[in-house]
Amino acid sequence: MSKVVYPVVAFLALIALAYKIPPLVRDPRNPARRALVAMLACLVWAPAVNTPFVYVRFDELTGVPNLARLIAHYGIIGFAVSVQLLLLHWTVENPPRRSTGIRLLAVAAAVVAMAVFFFLAPLDTSLTSEFTIRYGDAPYMAQYMLVYLGYFVLALFDILRLSWRFAGRTGQRFLRVGLRLVSFGAVFGLAYCLEKGFYIAARNAGYEPIPADVQQQMSPLLTGPGCVLMLIGFTIPSWGPRVAAGGVWLRRLRTYRRLYPLWKLLYDATPEIALDPGQSRLGAMRDVEYRLVRRVVEIRDGWLALRPYFDARVARAAGDQEDRVHAAVLVAAAEAKARGEEPAERYSADPQGGTDIAEETAQLLRVARHLRGAGGARPATGEELEVSR
Repeated sequence: MSKVVYPVVAFLALIALAYKIPPLVRDPRNPARRALVAMLACLVWAPAVNTPFVYVRFDELTGVPNLARLIAHYGIIGFAVSVQLLLLHWTVENPPRRSTGIRLLAVAAAVVAMAVFFFLAPLDTSLTSEFTIRYGDAPYMAQYMLVYLGYFVLALFDILRLSWRFAGRTGQRFLRVGLRLVSFGAVFGLAYCLEKGFYIAARNAGYEPIPADVQQQMSPLLTGPGCVLMLIGFTIPSWGPRVAAGGVWLRRLRTYRRLYPLWKLLYDATPEIALDPGQSRLGAMRDVEYRLVRRVVEIRDGWLALRPYFDARVARAAGDQEDRVHAAVLVAAAEAKARGEEPAERYSADPQGGTDIAEETAQLLRVARHLRGAGGARPATGEELEVSR
């Protein structure tokens, strides 16, 4: 599991880090940006070192068994303190130095204590996924894990408190979503600490509470999703609005295409409704919002131009469904105009229209859906859709 989860997390964090470094270069004194870049760097560092291939090679290079474990744990607590400082700068305007100083002092104390216990412990064989199983009850390892997990728990509670509190205050949609995701990521981290602490305590009490093959998978299963949730949470304020705008653009383009058969019917009957009938498909994709509004306006102009040819007999034959009736009347009117025939019995009912462009568009889409079933309606071909304005 660690061979897959850790490299994936490191790779995603590396992408985000590359995206966030240029803003820091432009504004190096911004404390929030510094904390964000430090957080992402640690999120690359810790899982990368914990990847079995890198872990083994690092130990071979340094000649110190399991030194990669200590370095990876340093990356994790570096990640935690960076998240704390980032949230502190997000939630408090000009936070006092005492607030940041306490957090930095705590992480420094944890770093020193972990190093002391690590080098006192008899860690003679380099291990990756079996480290906790092999050394869970080794001398000084309980103290090492107590410092590591104790600091991590305190940091995660601080992260959970700050992110949840600020999420309720901010009016920015994607920032609020991001902070909620950070909170859920912290919950995964707390679950990791709880599971690891329980296992170490049980081992030192002489029990084997979790099978070895299960225990090997617990860390990547808990830390992987937690890291990804936090990564998404802290970056979604940047890319979330762009993704949402892309979704809106796609929906508008789809609506523009779906209105084409109705527009084509009316354009063939009254070509002068089109402002620019030769507009290419690329033009529509480039400025779809404007093109969609133009299409709605031109459909309404074409609709009005066909009113003298609306036939009440066609409306009665179409049934009671309003949009179906309008579709049938429009198709019959276009054919009547082409033949130069006026209706024997005029039909004067028109749709009321919407209060804004969105309602107007929705109504025209409903009419367009009924064109296939309208008498004499000819569905648009694929070629026609390709040359759609």
